[in-house]
Amino acid sequence: MDKSKLTMFAAIEYFLNDICVDWGFCIPPKEAKKIMAEEHLEADEFACKILVAEQMNPEYEKQWRRKIGKRFMDQFGQEISKDEFKQSS
Repeated sequence: MDKSKLTMFAAIEYFLNDICVDWGFCIPPKEAKKIMAEEHLEADEFACKILVAEQMNPEYEKQWRRKIGKRFMDQFGQEISKDEFKQSS
């Protein structure tokens, strides 16, 4: 599968799967669908959404917030949007 041609929805779906497998952040499907349906996501916003979906407080989970945000930036950059989505290679 050529991941460089993924839609933002599919790329976020793969990314959510990766952080589930690697770090155990396996958020409920309903919450995952909400995140995947976003038109625009920023790294810190995404990290906060993951932590909230895991019933964690992003203000107290600063290490995880930074770690998830950094991984998002490594994969997508600071932010992504459906209109101009391009998968990093």
